[in-house]
Parts: sequence; C-alpha cells; structure tokens
Amino acid sequence: MLITDIYTPIDNEVRKRRRVEHGEQQELSCIGINPALQTNRVNMVAPDFNCSSVFNNELNRLQLSVLLSKHKAVILFFYECDFAPSACNDLQRINNHFDRFQSLNTLPLAMSTDTEMVHTAFLNQSALGFTPSFPLLSDTTRSVSRHFNVINNETGLARRAAFIIDKTRQVRFSFVLEDNRISHSMDTICAIVRL
Repeated sequence: MLITDIYTPIDNEVRKRRRVEHGEQQELSCIGINPALQTNRVNMVAPDFNCSSVFNNELNRLQLSVLLSKHKAVILFFYECDFAPSACNDLQRINNHFDRFQSLNTLPLAMSTDTEMVHTAFLNQSALGFTPSFPLLSDTTRSVSRHFNVINNETGLARRAAFIIDKTRQVRFSFVLEDNRISHSMDTICAIVRL
C-alpha cells in the first residue's frame, strides 16, 4: 500500500512518499517542491552568475543575463558530479529533450561543482556515449549552489535539482531530487515553461 504525506516544514515544502508494509514504514523518496519560494512567498531571484563552461570541447564563460537576453527562460539543472551514474542519466535525459526545450526558446544548463577540466575529461570518456547539446557549467566556488541551497553538507557536492529561471531572473519553479532512483520530469518542466 502506498501512502503519500504532504507536510510543510519551516524552511520549504516537501512531499515524501512512504511505503507501509506489515506495519513498518520505509521512506522511498523525497522531492523538494518549489523550495525557491522564500518565506514571504516571493520568488527567489537567481544571481547573475558568470561561470566557466564546456560546450563543444570549448572552454568559455557564460553569464546568466546574456543567456536570458537570447532565451525566454533558462533551466538550470544541478547534478552531483561528473562520472557518477546519476550524472550520465540526468545529462542523457536533458539531451534527449533538448529539441523540446529549444522549441520553447529555453536553454538547459547543467551545473556541478567540478572544474571545467573535469568536465572536459568527462565529455571525452566513452561511457557517456553522446556529446551534450548544452553547456556544462563549473561552480567550483560553490557560490551558485549555495545560493540555490543545493549543497550537500556531508559531501560538498551539489544535490540533483532543476530551477526554471525566467527573463527577469526570477525562479519560477524548482525541483530538488533527493533520491537517485527518481528522474527529472521533463514533461512537467516543459509545461511550466509554457506558462
């Protein structure tokens, strides 16, 4: 039997699913639902970050305001680290839906705390199996990850998350995935971008 509890802790709204079997409860997953809302219910404003990136085997710097001047929105995906199985899965899902994002005049970005050199090595390894159609950003100072509150305090790595940022740099919606068995819902993300 599957029971879904919805509760609101002090910091943000969270939905948890629990499985109840023979009187025992096992936590299955945890998804943060729109933790980008501040306590007074005003949307969080994304910092105008300027990060190193790797795209098509070239190292560049990307600034959020410049990207938003060319696109309706940016979807900022955080992932744990290069070479992790969850990173390969997340990047492949983003790449598979790149044309959908492009049709919505939206640019996906993937960010981790790895350096641009680690990104380059990761993209050149054969296990990934494809070249992403979007840039990988480096947040080596962890300033962007801290702003979005996605740093795992135990590992220092970013947690898996997605933030939809509009032209005014307001975060319209966000998802934080605490369970590696859960994938980003690209249908939900595209539906929110269309609004």
